[in-house]
Amino acid sequence: MEVPGKQNAKTTFSASTGSDEDFFLFCIPCDRDGARVPAKCYCSTCKEHLCDTCYKHHKKQTPSRHHILIDQDSMPTTPSVPIVKGEFDSCDDHEDEQLKFYCKEHDIVACSVCVTLNHRLCNVEYIPKLSKHILDSKELNETMSEMKALEDSYKSQIKRVKDEMKAISQNHNGVIKAIHHFRKEINTRLDEMEKYVVEEADNILLKQQTNLNDLSTGVQEITDKLTEKRKRIDNLIQRNCLDKLFVEMKETKKRVEEMRMKQKQYSRVDVFQTVSFVKNSDIVEMLERHKQLGELITKKASMGENVPVMKPTSTPSEDKTLNLEVVEDIDLNSSSGNTECNITGIEVIKPDKIIMCDYSDNKNVKCYDTVKKIIVSEIKLTESPFDVAAITDDKFVVTVPGKRSIHFMSLRNQHIVSGRKVNINEECYGIVYSQDKLVVSCNYSPGKVLILDLQGKILQSFSGVSSLFCIPFYITVNSAGTSIYVSDCGSTVKAVKQLDWAGKCFKYLSTSMARRLSTRYL
Repeated sequence: MEVPGKQNAKTTFSASTGSDEDFFLFCIPCDRDGARVPAKCYCSTCKEHLCDTCYKHHKKQTPSRHHILIDQDSMPTTPSVPIVKGEFDSCDDHEDEQLKFYCKEHDIVACSVCVTLNHRLCNVEYIPKLSKHILDSKELNETMSEMKALEDSYKSQIKRVKDEMKAISQNHNGVIKAIHHFRKEINTRLDEMEKYVVEEADNILLKQQTNLNDLSTGVQEITDKLTEKRKRIDNLIQRNCLDKLFVEMKETKKRVEEMRMKQKQYSRVDVFQTVSFVKNSDIVEMLERHKQLGELITKKASMGENVPVMKPTSTPSEDKTLNLEVVEDIDLNSSSGNTECNITGIEVIKPDKIIMCDYSDNKNVKCYDTVKKIIVSEIKLTESPFDVAAITDDKFVVTVPGKRSIHFMSLRNQHIVSGRKVNINEECYGIVYSQDKLVVSCNYSPGKVLILDLQGKILQSFSGVSSLFCIPFYITVNSAGTSIYVSDCGSTVKAVKQLDWAGKCFKYLSTSMARRLSTRYL
C-alpha cells in the first residue's frame, strides 16, 4: 500500500543513484515497497527507522500517532532489518514443495512430501519454530568457527605449496650447476650425455611443479567454496533470514565435514623431493666405455612421493636408430588353448597387469601378471577378440569383429569378468578410449572410423566414401587428445593417417611396407 506523499521507487532510486549501499540506515516501510530512502528518525514502538515522509504520516494516522518517535540525532545507529519469515528453498526431489521441516533422527531438512514418504515415524519439527533462536545457537557459532578454522588451514597449505615450489626451483638450480661443473671436467665428446641428464632433471622439475600446481588448484577451489559459503551465511545473518539460515547451516555442516576430510587428504600429499647429481666415477677413468654422464638421485624431503627417473639403456647411434636388446620372452600359451596364440591387441590396465586379445582359434582374452610372469586369468569368447582399450585401471573394452560388437569387461581380484556388450553392426577392429568416448575402426563396406559414447551410441562416423580410408585397422589418440591416428592398409594404400575429432585428415604418412600395417603381421 502506498503512503500518501511518498516518492515512488523510480524517483527514490534516481535520487540515491540506485544503490542499496549509498546509506547505512534506511526507511523500512519504503524498503518494503522496493525503494531505499535515507532514515531521518526512529519509531521505538514499531522498532523501525523512518524517512521524512513516513515520519509525517506516522504522526497523523490514528494507530501510530501516539508512538514514541526519536529524532535523527538520538535514533539507534544499528539498521532495523525486519526478520524475514516464510522464505523457504524448494525441495530437490519435489520442486513444488518447500523445505519447511527438520528430521532430528536423520539430521536433514525436508518438505511435506518427504516427511510423508520417508519420515512418518521420525521426530519431525517445523523449521520456523526451530529457527527463532538460531542466531544465538551454539551450533551456528560452532559451524562458523569450524569454517573459519578450515579456511585458515587451507590458506596455510597454499603458503606451504608456494614455499615448496621455491625450494624445488632452488634445488633444481643446484643440480644443474653441479651437472655443468662436472661437464667442464670432461671433453666435448659428452655433449649429448650432458643434454640427456639436463632434460631428465627438467622433467623431474616439471612433474613436481605440475603436481604442486594441481594441489594448489585443488586447495584454492575448496578455499573459494568455503569463502563463498561463509559470505552467504553472513548475508543471511545480516538479513535475519532465519529459515534460510537454518537450512544453509545444516547443508553447510555436511559440506564442511567433506571439505575437512579432503583437507586431510591434501595434507598427506607429498610432492617435494630433492634431486642431486651423482657423477659416474667410471667415466672419469674410462671415458670411452660409458654412455651416461651421470644419474639423478631423488631423495624424500618434507614431502615424499617418489618420482620415477627413467634411466637410458641405450644411446642413439649416428643414424638415430636405437639398438634394442631382447631381455626375455613371455609365454602366453595356456593349458586351455588349443593353438598357438596370435596376439592382436594389448593394453596395460594396472602397473603389473596386461590385457591381451588372442585372435587365434583360442578366441580368448588373457590377463598377464608382469610380476608373477604368468597368465592369471583368461576368458573364452564365441568369436575371436581383436583389440583392447582401457577405460579405468580395472575396466576395459575389446572388439569382436565376428560378432560386430564391443564387449565391456573388468578385472576383479585378478579374474576377467565379462559385462555388457554393444552391437554396432560393423566389423570393428582397432579401438581406443579418449575423452569419455570410444574411437573404433571398421574396415569393410566401406572402411570407416566411428566415435561412440560409452552406451554404444554412434556420435560421428568418418567414412571412406571420399577415399578417406581403404581398410583402417589399428587406431590410437595422442597424449594431448587432439589427434586420432589410423593405420590404413589396403592393396594400394599403406599409410598412417592423422585426423582431428571432426574427421579432417591433416597428415598422410605413406609407408613402403609390403604387408599390411597391422601388428597381426608384424
